[in-house]
Amino acid sequence: MPLPNAWTREEILGLSLLPRIKAVTVRQCVEQRASLGELLQTPLPELDKVGIVRGSLFPSRVQENIQVATQKQHELCEQNSVRIITFWDDDYPSYLREIYYPPTVLYVRGVLQASDAAAISIVGTRNCTDYGKLTAERYADYFAHINVIVVSGLANGVDMIAHRAVVAATGITYAVIASGIDKISSSYANTVAAQISERGAVISEYSCGTGALPGHFPQRNRIISGIAQGTVVIESGEKGGSLITAKFALDQNRELFAVPGRIISDKSRGTNLLIKRGHAHLTLEPQDVIETLGWVRQQSSHTKQLALAVELNASERRVYELLSAEPIHIDDISGQLAVPIHELLVTLLELEFKGIIRQLPGKQFIKAE
Repeated sequence: MPLPNAWTREEILGLSLLPRIKAVTVRQCVEQRASLGELLQTPLPELDKVGIVRGSLFPSRVQENIQVATQKQHELCEQNSVRIITFWDDDYPSYLREIYYPPTVLYVRGVLQASDAAAISIVGTRNCTDYGKLTAERYADYFAHINVIVVSGLANGVDMIAHRAVVAATGITYAVIASGIDKISSSYANTVAAQISERGAVISEYSCGTGALPGHFPQRNRIISGIAQGTVVIESGEKGGSLITAKFALDQNRELFAVPGRIISDKSRGTNLLIKRGHAHLTLEPQDVIETLGWVRQQSSHTKQLALAVELNASERRVYELLSAEPIHIDDISGQLAVPIHELLVTLLELEFKGIIRQLPGKQFIKAE
C-alpha cells in the first residue's frame, strides 16, 4: 500500500513521536495533508482542531527537532533490533488495519508472519489457578501445532503461560506490550521476549524509550484482540484487563470464546458471565475455536495415545490408569492403590521421565496431554 500524498516514512515516524499526539491524529494528518512540511505551515487554529498544539510541540525550528527525535529513535531501534512499520506498509497485520483507531506506527522485534495469517489471542488473569495454567497450556500448545499464531500480552499468569507453551512447541507467538520494546519491565519477561522473537514477534505501538504507564494497557489490549481473528479468555475475575480485551474483541466484530470454570471461583466469575450473557462462545477444547472460525480442522501432529506410545510395567500402568486430567494428591494415589508412598514416588518419577504424566505444585499429579 503506497504512502498517502507526498509523505515519507520518516515524516510519519517524526509526527508520531510528538508528545501526547494520538495515533488517530497522526493518521488523519497524513491522509489529509500533502506532507509534514504542509502540515507545519497550517494556521494555529486549524492545528488546534486536529489536536496538535504549537507551543512546546512546535518551537521555531520544529522540523529540525522532529528530525533529531527521528534519528534518536532510529538509533534506539537499531540498538534493540527493532524495526518500524507504518499503517501503510505491506507487512502491517491486515486484521489490525480493520479496527477502530489502529496504531499508525508499530515497533516490532522478531518475525511477522503473512499479514493475514491465522491468529488467536489468549488472555486471562495474572493470578491463575492450576486449572487456568493447564488450560492455557493446552490451548496454546494445540494452536502452535496447527500453525496458528498465539497472541497475548507478556503479563504474568495466563499470558506468560501461553507464550511459553508456544515457544516449547516451537510455534509462533506474538507478545503485544505496553511499553517500548527496550523497556520490558522484568528480566524474566525479557528472557521470554527474546525466545518469542526468534520465531515470532514482540510488538508495541510505543517508541523505544517509553515506559509502561497504566493508560497504555487498555490501548495494548485493543491490539491483542485486533490482530487476531478470535480471542479466548481463560480465567478472569468480574473486572480486569482480560474483560477489557474481551470488550474490544466484541467491538471489533471478532469471535470471542470463554472457558467455563467453577461457579464458586472468583477467578472464573468473568468467563462464566461472558458465557451466561451470550457475549462469548463456550469452549471446552481448542477444536471448538477452530470449527467456529470455519477453519479446516487439523489433527495436531503431536496428538497420540500416550499410554500406548511407551512401554509400561504393571505398577506404572496401574498408576497411569488411575490418573486423569484432574489433579490427584500423592496421598490419595497411595490410598487408592494401596502402595507405600516411597514405592509410589519411584513409579511416578519413571512416568514423568516417560513424559506421560505431570507433577503439579503440592505433590499433585495428572496425565499429560
